[in-house]
Amino acid sequence: MKSVALAVLLASQLFAEDQFTPAPFAGQQIGGILGERMRMNLEGRLLHLDEPRVLAGFLKRPGDHPWIGEHAGKFLDAAANTWLYTHDARLKSLMDRVASGLMSAQLPDGYLGTYADKDRWTQWDVWVHKYDLIGLLAYHKATGNAAALETSRRIGDLLCRTFGSQPGQKDIIAAGTHVGMAATSVLEPMVNLYRVTGDAKYLAFCQYLVHSWQQPNGPKIIPSLLETGSVFHTANAKAYEMLSNLVGLIELYRVTGENEHRKTVELAWTDIVSHRLYLTGTASASEHFADDFVLPGEDISEVGEGCVTVTWLQLSWQLLRLTGEAKYGHEIERTVYNALLGAQDPATGDICYFTPLNGKKSSSPGISCCVSSEPRGISMIPELAWGSLHGGVAVILYAPGHFTEGSTRIEMKTEFPLDGAVTMTIHPEKAARFPVYLRVPQWTASFTAVVDGRQFKGAPGQFLEINREWRSGDEVRVNMDMTARLLPGGPSYPHSVAVLRGPQVLALEKAVNPGLLDLQTAGPASGSVRLTDAKPPSKWNGSQAYNLDGKPHALLLVPYADARAYRVWLSTP
Repeated sequence: MKSVALAVLLASQLFAEDQFTPAPFAGQQIGGILGERMRMNLEGRLLHLDEPRVLAGFLKRPGDHPWIGEHAGKFLDAAANTWLYTHDARLKSLMDRVASGLMSAQLPDGYLGTYADKDRWTQWDVWVHKYDLIGLLAYHKATGNAAALETSRRIGDLLCRTFGSQPGQKDIIAAGTHVGMAATSVLEPMVNLYRVTGDAKYLAFCQYLVHSWQQPNGPKIIPSLLETGSVFHTANAKAYEMLSNLVGLIELYRVTGENEHRKTVELAWTDIVSHRLYLTGTASASEHFADDFVLPGEDISEVGEGCVTVTWLQLSWQLLRLTGEAKYGHEIERTVYNALLGAQDPATGDICYFTPLNGKKSSSPGISCCVSSEPRGISMIPELAWGSLHGGVAVILYAPGHFTEGSTRIEMKTEFPLDGAVTMTIHPEKAARFPVYLRVPQWTASFTAVVDGRQFKGAPGQFLEINREWRSGDEVRVNMDMTARLLPGGPSYPHSVAVLRGPQVLALEKAVNPGLLDLQTAGPASGSVRLTDAKPPSKWNGSQAYNLDGKPHALLLVPYADARAYRVWLSTP
């Protein structure tokens, strides 16, 4: 037992320590828009899981769809986060049943897929085992359930026996789609299985996965990104699968310290932000990365696959934790307030597969990859909002609520993003000196913080550090300008502009502009933008609306996250 404990200890001693650590789920509460959307994620989506359907393919093989097995693991991952935050007894009961049903279907050799024996390790079989591992490891972490870890170990042992370069082993690249990227994305949970158990064979398997990318039939993820710096020119540019591999690669960097892995991920992230990211904080058209600045926004273009939105969010979160750099927090904010919330119907919790910039959102309560992925992203919000940085307290997202960092409780009072006023009250257990880091949004024209009559000015895109001795009840009064601005449409929409206010993209919604016959010809009346607060119509399911001096007459805009049938790209003045 001592040797196992030592192995786990060594595995937990990472080569690359995180700079930002999220606040624990326990001891925090988030209100306002984010809190309401999290509540709807629980009440409207997670508690309505089609439990028989997501387990049917495991309990009676084969399943009725090639990747039907991914949904149980995705649910467990989202449910584990949500239960840690809410401790909702209904969710715990459902989560326990799904985990138990899933584990009961594991075969003696460790197999936990939905394929018939003759079809094992084809198409999406390894992919399904990836989500088994993600879900069961999340469930184990949340509840301490020993059987979930043992089931995960048997999956890991089976993968290690089945795939590799030794005689009799299978080629992992040939076992999955999209140049093998679907199968090799099992990298992320296999790294985490190594970290939990300390078993070196799991780390060796992770190294094999990365080496397999270099095979003649492999996706060449590392050399391609190091050479071209372009995700469009890497493998087949399939966004979801490539991002999943990059999330795994940064996890592997944490335990190995291999700088090439980190450089590869950072190059990919920078390329996406610079060339392939929609203003709503998502990526992909028809589920692939497109060429530089090619960002079609219509329904027909299948914009912003929900799985891509969530995996992009995970990648930015990984890099925020690793580096503590504010730029990653900026992209997290953009994605959360626009693409992530925009894929959720705020009235029902149903989920959209795609989220166009111009068109109509089509939400569904059914089973699809995105309907299962989006709740995972929403369940992450408590890990994205605040935590510790460089020995102090850090705020990444501004929202009403409270959290605890160490022995210090922090209360946040604000109506953000309705306005930019925030009162942050610090309650250390006893008087202590430590820094408070406030992320200054890139979009704001002015950011000030006042403590005991002293004013601090923040630089957009950076953290504002306030280092002093704090006593219980000390307040930080923040005021940030909720800057409204016009964004040119670029090559895809050269005669259009979008209207943004603070972190939110605004949309011209048909339902709140009943007298407007043609959305395509409407837009701002001039090249500058001035918004005034407006009251949404009584039947509109949203609390925000803004008047815009427009053509052919005054227009009413709403946040993209609330919009249903709309245009983001508006006609230029």
